[in-house]
Amino acid sequence: MRGARCRGIGCIAGTHQISIPCCKGSMARNVAWCIAGIVCIVQLWAQPQPAPQRKNDSLRHREATAVVRSPIRELQADLDALLKNRELAAAHIGICILSTETGEYLFRFNDGKAFIPASLLKLFTTAAALELLGPDFRFTTRVYLDGRIRQGGDFEGNIIIRGSGDPTWSESFGTPPDSVFAVWIRALDSLGITTIKGNIIADDSYFDAVRYGPGWMWDDFVMPYSPPVSALAANDNCVQLLIRPGADVGDPATVSVLNGNGMIKIVNDVRTTAIDHTPELIPYRDFGSSTIELHGTIPLPTNTSEGGLNLSVPVENPAAYVAALFRDALDRHRIRVRGSVMTATDWGEPILYSRLPVLAEYTSIPLRQILTVMNRTSHNLCAEMLLKTIAKENSGSGSFAAGTEYVSSVLQRNGLPSEELSMSDGSGLSRLNLCTPSLVARLLWHLWRSRFRNDVLSSLPRPGEPGTLRTRMIGTLAERSVAAKTGTLNNVSNLAGYVTTRDGEVLSVVIMTNHLLVPESVARNLQDLICMRLASLTRR
Repeated sequence: MRGARCRGIGCIAGTHQISIPCCKGSMARNVAWCIAGIVCIVQLWAQPQPAPQRKNDSLRHREATAVVRSPIRELQADLDALLKNRELAAAHIGICILSTETGEYLFRFNDGKAFIPASLLKLFTTAAALELLGPDFRFTTRVYLDGRIRQGGDFEGNIIIRGSGDPTWSESFGTPPDSVFAVWIRALDSLGITTIKGNIIADDSYFDAVRYGPGWMWDDFVMPYSPPVSALAANDNCVQLLIRPGADVGDPATVSVLNGNGMIKIVNDVRTTAIDHTPELIPYRDFGSSTIELHGTIPLPTNTSEGGLNLSVPVENPAAYVAALFRDALDRHRIRVRGSVMTATDWGEPILYSRLPVLAEYTSIPLRQILTVMNRTSHNLCAEMLLKTIAKENSGSGSFAAGTEYVSSVLQRNGLPSEELSMSDGSGLSRLNLCTPSLVARLLWHLWRSRFRNDVLSSLPRPGEPGTLRTRMIGTLAERSVAAKTGTLNNVSNLAGYVTTRDGEVLSVVIMTNHLLVPESVARNLQDLICMRLASLTRR
C-alpha cells in the first residue's frame, strides 16, 4: 500500500532479540522478509534452552540466616518488656548488667542516675573493710584492773572494760555476751577475787560520741535495726522484752525485761484483746530518753500457747549496758560488786592504760566471718561499727565522716568514680546516701576480679539459705545461680550481686527501685524475674 508504514516486529527468544524491519517496495519482497524472520524465530526456539541455575547449599544457608539470632538482643527485649509493668510506672528504676569476664554491658537502664541504695551500701563498706583492715582482722577487747587485791579475795579498785568496736557479742554472731564475760570471770577466779570494792567502768571512747548516722529517721530510733553506735556493744545494743496478755479481755498486759534490768524504764499501755485479734505492739521513745512507752494490744492465749511476744528495743547508752550485763554475770557467779556501773565519761578522769595490768582479753572471729553475718542478715549495727573502725585504725578518728572518706579513697584507688557516690553512713539507713547502679555494678566487677572474690561471694545471701533471700526464687533456675545483697527501706527495694548464666558466665547485676507507691513485693517480683531470665541466658 503506497505510503503505508508498518512497525518493526520484535521478539525475545532466549537471550536473543530479533527485529524484523519495516520495508517499502513490492509485496513479494515484504513477504520474503516476513518468511525469513519467521524461520529465524523458529530456529531459535528449536535450540535447547539453558536449565535454571541451581542455588548451591552455601547460598541457601546465607539466605536462611539473613536474620541472625542474637541472644543478647533477645535478653534486652525481654527485660524491656518486664519494665513495662504498669504497677511500677511511677517508680524510679535503674538497672545495670555487666559481664565480669569481658566487661561488656548486657543491659543498661537509668544506670547513670542517682538512687537511694539502702543496704546495698554495705557492699561499699565491705570493700573498704577488706582492703583497709584485711579479711583476717580481729577485734580485741581488754579488761584492766585499776587497784589492788587484798587478802580474803577483795579487790579494791575499778575494773575497766576498754571497747575496740567489736560488733559480735550477740546471738546474731553466735557469741552471746555471757560467753565473753565467762572469759573474764575465769581470770578473776584465777586471782581468787570474790568481791570488787569499786566500780565497773565501760570505756567506749575508741569511737567518737556521735551515735546516730546523718540522715537517720528519728522514728526509727526505737527500732532494733537502728540502735545507737558505740565502741562497746552487746546483744546488738538491744534489750529483750517479753509481753504477755492479762487474764481477761481489757486487762493490761505484763511486760518483763529479759536482759539489762535497770537500763530502760517501761510505760505499759498494752491491753489484752480476744483470741482472734492480731497482736499490735508500738514502742515509742523520746530522743535521748531511757523510757520506752509501749502501746497496742495482745490477744489472749490459745490452748496450745502462752501467748507471749518478744520485742527488741534499743538501749540509749550501750557502754553502760555492757557494764550492767557484766555486773549481772558477776552476780550470777557470786562475785559481789560493791561499787557502781558507769561509763568512762561518767568517771571523768583520764585512764592511763599503759600503767594498768590486763586482766583478760577477748578476740573476735575474723573479719571474713563477720562480713558473712553482716551481709546475709543485713546487720546495720555491724556495718556502722566497721565503718568507724576503718577510720579509727587508719586515721585515729572513729567517726562516720572519716569512715566515708576512706571508702571514697578505696574507690579512687581502684579506678572507680567516687563522684557517683554520696555516702553518709556504713549501713544504708540514711536517706542521704545516693549512688548510681553503674557504680555498684562496677564495684562488683572490681571485687570479682580482686583477691577478695571468695570472701565477698561467700558473704552474700543466696536463695533458700539463711539470710535475706531465704524465701525467694525457690524452685527456679536462679535458686542455685544467684548471690546478691538486698537493700530495703520504706519505698525502696534494691538487689545487687552476681548471677551465673546457663553457660557459666558470671554477671554483675544491679536492680534499684526507688519511689515505690506499690507493695515492695511488686519490686521484688521484678528483681526475681530478671534474675531468673539471666540464669537461663546462653550465648550459644
